[in-house]
Amino acid sequence: MKKTLLLALATYAFLGASSQTDTFQPSGNPFAVIFANFHQGVTSASASESAFELVRGYIGYEYTFSPNFYAKINLDIGSPEDLSEYAKARRYAYFKNAYLRYKQNRFEAEFGLIGLRQYKLMENVWERRYLMKTLADEYSIGASADLGMNLHYAFTDFWDVDFTIMNGEGYNNVQTDGIFKYAIGSTLKPIKNLTTRWYYDMTSDEMLQSTYHIFLSYDFKAKANLAGEALYRTKEKWKEDRNRYGFSVYGKYNITSKYQLFARFDRMASNKLEGESSPWNLANDGSAFVAGIQFQPIKKIKMALDYHDWVPYAANGETKAFIFFDLEVKL
Repeated sequence: MKKTLLLALATYAFLGASSQTDTFQPSGNPFAVIFANFHQGVTSASASESAFELVRGYIGYEYTFSPNFYAKINLDIGSPEDLSEYAKARRYAYFKNAYLRYKQNRFEAEFGLIGLRQYKLMENVWERRYLMKTLADEYSIGASADLGMNLHYAFTDFWDVDFTIMNGEGYNNVQTDGIFKYAIGSTLKPIKNLTTRWYYDMTSDEMLQSTYHIFLSYDFKAKANLAGEALYRTKEKWKEDRNRYGFSVYGKYNITSKYQLFARFDRMASNKLEGESSPWNLANDGSAFVAGIQFQPIKKIKMALDYHDWVPYAANGETKAFIFFDLEVKL
């Protein structure tokens, strides 16, 4: 009797799965995203900086083969970060994403040039990637995409774990030196409206370089959100005792369905080496403040009027402040 019942259940499950496969229609969609701005310097150190700027464009295609298989290819059209200031006007197309995803129940795997899950959550909460990157990406602690593989498993609706092995050089560099970065992260939602994420990565090249990252976000009745993240990087640029650390706090308040106030404060710093009176990375240490109002007339268009500054910690550094008009368009 038990064998008959099990056989019946297995047959029913197989027929159900076959039925879903038979009725499923593969489909694909092209997409494009544009980031642009106009900015004007408002302090003596930045008063001469004024321009219309096409910051970045994404053009790609995504295709769903079946309920289990999905692929995406995405071209990033922008200026690589290693160009000089005089070459920033040039535009280069390079792959931001090119991967295959497999999903079955609570398990998901991605392989190729993947977007890193560590950044997806924070960018979704921050909501203004067109205006400014999230902490680690903005200050070159890590890239938002890389060549590698990610394995993700959701144990429950409020707890998941992911493991990534990647080249560690980001999406606009090709690494063939056999050195990999390994990362593990976990997202936990212990109570309603609270989201936390814990992350650690390591890579070894004669010495071990590590990054620790924590993130928390709380929603207030879908009207407001307050979020914060903190990170600590050891042995920056593969130099002994050279560490970087920082935090970012950001929040939003929905005035209406179309208007939103937002603000963000970042701080990045480095340690002092033995026998030195100043931090080793003082030239790049400082704080940033952003605040403004966002207007979203329709679903795929965002625009923001905002103030943005950078205050260096070096005594001889000059504060740069700007008024920005930023635009995001999704096609």
